[in-house]
Amino acid sequence: MTSGKKGVVVLVSVFVMMIFLCMGQVWVMSVPFLLAFGWLSFLKQVVPEVTLRWGAIVEFLVVAAVLGTGSHLFLRWLWRQLHAQAPEASTWRPRWSVSLLLVGVLLFAATMASVGVGHHVGWLMSGRARLVRSSWPQFEMEGVRTSHRLCDEVRELVDAGIPPEQLTRKLFAKPSLHALLEAQQVFSRVGPEGERVILVAARDPRVRERDGEVRCVPKPSDSEVLDAKTLKPGPDAPGTVKATSP
Repeated sequence: MTSGKKGVVVLVSVFVMMIFLCMGQVWVMSVPFLLAFGWLSFLKQVVPEVTLRWGAIVEFLVVAAVLGTGSHLFLRWLWRQLHAQAPEASTWRPRWSVSLLLVGVLLFAATMASVGVGHHVGWLMSGRARLVRSSWPQFEMEGVRTSHRLCDEVRELVDAGIPPEQLTRKLFAKPSLHALLEAQQVFSRVGPEGERVILVAARDPRVRERDGEVRCVPKPSDSEVLDAKTLKPGPDAPGTVKATSP
């Protein structure tokens, strides 16, 4: 490939990456970085939690020593029998037995790793969690923008006389809302004055902590974003909502 074609490929790649970044899809840059260096953060997280079982370690060393010694004796005998007609042939060397033993251990570890990778990929593919998440909250299904849309549907049902305990079932009856309801949840609480407050919040606790919850009822005219910490019921009034404007 000539230098001119290489320059065109680089420019096109940069342009495509800029388009993805403008859409909030930072995974285009983070995925290659994580594939190359993500194992470092994994080791930093996992190694402190590793507990050594010395009994299992001693058992492994004993089994490996017995297997290595037995394999070496058998292979040396077999080598001698195969080269009985050639006395000048070299004898079976211990490092060959050690190499075969190490190859067997590596194959066992590779098999276990492959099974683990396959299991994890299957878990990711069958799970309902998203593999990527936009860095722009306004484009997320759990964002405040979609909460307001779901609030409009909730207010329509409440105005039609649907009780709070039947709201979720009525909302799931609309196929167009299934994606929203997988990311958002509708629930009710008792307000400080005894009124029933209906709210919409993200199912993901991290998004909920960041964006708070949206109150749909008893304000039928607009929705109010409430601080997630403010909405946590206090010990003196379990189950109540202390709703204050941000």
